[in-house]
Amino acid sequence: RSFFACLHHSTSAMEYIILRGCSIDEEGLDVVANAISTSSTLQTLDLSDNPQGHAAPWRRFFTACLLSPNSSLEGLFLCENFTEEADILMADMVDALADNKILEAIDLGENPSITDTGWSHFSRLLCDKSSVASIYESNHTINYLGTQTLPPDLDVLVILNEHENKSAVAREKILRYHFRHGANIEDFHNMKLELIPHIISWLGRDCHWLGSENAGFTPLYELLRGLLSLFEPTNVAVAGTKAETPITLLALPRQAG
Repeated sequence: RSFFACLHHSTSAMEYIILRGCSIDEEGLDVVANAISTSSTLQTLDLSDNPQGHAAPWRRFFTACLLSPNSSLEGLFLCENFTEEADILMADMVDALADNKILEAIDLGENPSITDTGWSHFSRLLCDKSSVASIYESNHTINYLGTQTLPPDLDVLVILNEHENKSAVAREKILRYHFRHGANIEDFHNMKLELIPHIISWLGRDCHWLGSENAGFTPLYELLRGLLSLFEPTNVAVAGTKAETPITLLALPRQAG
C-alpha cells in the first residue's frame, strides 16, 4: 500500500510499473486499481501472470482503471491471467473501454481460454458496424492485443488502428464496412442539403495508405447516381416555342423550417 501511495502524490512522475508474477491476490489487485485510477502519470502497467481465483477482482479492476477519466494508461499487460470466465471478462473489459481513447496496447497473450466469442467483443469495440455514426464513434486507438493469432476480422481492425491519422482510420472503416457494396442513398435522405457537397468531397478524397486510395470511388459513383432521388420533378413551360411544350426539371426538395 505504501508503494502505491506515491501515485496519489501530485509530484509523482512514475510512468512504468512491472508487477509480473508477483502473486498479487484479490485485495492487492484492488489496491493497485485504486492507485492507478487516480494517477495522471503512469503510462504502462504490467500485471501479467497474476491470475485471480474468480472474475470479480478483474471486473473491479477494469471498472476502476479503464473507466477513470484520470487514467493515463497507454499500455496494459495482462498475459497469463484469465482462465475461468475469460470470454465474459473480455466483455467486461470492452464495456469499460467504451469511452477510453488513451489506451493503445493491451497484451492479452498466453490466455488460451479466450475464444472467438471473447475476441468478438473487441471487434465490436474497434468497429461497431450498426451504422455510420457507430463506426465513426468506435475505438480507433487500440492497435495491439498481443502476439497471439487473432481472428482475421479483428486483426485487420488492429492494423488499421496503427495509423496515426485517426480521422483517416474512421473513414477507412466506414468505407470498408458500411459502403462495401456502394453508397446507400437512404443514408442521405434526411441529411441537410448543404452537407451533401462535403460528403461528396469526403468520399472522393485520396487516401494513400493501406492501398485504399480508390476505396471511396465506388460509393461516390453510387451516391452521385442516386442523388436524383433527392430532388422533386416539376413541370415548366418553355416560352417562345410554338406549343410552349412543358418540360420536366429537377427542383430542390423543400426543407422543413
